[in-house]
Amino acid sequence: MSAEILTVKGVSLAFAADRAGDRAFRLLRDLSLDVPRGEITALVGGNGAGKSTLFNIISGFQRADAGTILFDGARIDRLSAHAIARMGIGRLFQGRQLFPTLSLLDNFALADDDHTGEFPFACLARPSRLRLRETAKEEETRAILTELFGDGNKYLDMLHTPGGAFSYGEQRMLALARLLMNDKARLFLLDEPTAGVNPAVCETIAEVITRMVKRHGLSILLIEHNMPFVRQIAHHCAYMAGGEIAMRGTPAVVLDSPQVRASYLGLMEVSA
Repeated sequence: MSAEILTVKGVSLAFAADRAGDRAFRLLRDLSLDVPRGEITALVGGNGAGKSTLFNIISGFQRADAGTILFDGARIDRLSAHAIARMGIGRLFQGRQLFPTLSLLDNFALADDDHTGEFPFACLARPSRLRLRETAKEEETRAILTELFGDGNKYLDMLHTPGGAFSYGEQRMLALARLLMNDKARLFLLDEPTAGVNPAVCETIAEVITRMVKRHGLSILLIEHNMPFVRQIAHHCAYMAGGEIAMRGTPAVVLDSPQVRASYLGLMEVSA
């Protein structure tokens, strides 16, 4: 088994020609990145560096012009987003993630990799099977919430509360927890999990991600601008600049680099 769960090789993406019309604007330039298995890798860089675009390409929402992507040894760069998700790559997008009018339980049930309910005539013919699956999904939801937030946590009593009733920070936490509903999940792509979240919730998110890695053997690739958070949880750090991976190493090595401080972090606080 390879030490890397994800290997990105020579990925490039061009959007538009310049004013002269003779050269394309390249957002990603022959980018290569390895994501170690069972560990947390942080991807940092300034706005417009191409981090979210790279996530879109890995998860199948966008096609690169060149390059290959291997997930657990299998090539995925020409697969649909749906197929990639079913292979075991989960993604947390930016912003609120819960469907506001659906209950917390229904939000979790929709993320389950079981497809009972997608075939209405089969459900009508075998309603008992549907009821069994609904019960199983509730049990799985309760188990995930208990594991991540502890026995007797308040979310267990709020399964029928609409998603929109939870605070922004809670929605981020619960959307992260919901990723575990996919039993095949092996890699999570987390796009700024702490953006707009208060420090107390950030701490809980850090605990949740760490538990996912330790207890489920998951691998994590996350985009993050919260440098203390990166220092706290990441095993590896990659710095993007100009559409390339400009530096790779431990969080301390990368974030303390004069190049990174000068070109990206500037006057931001990067000390632990």
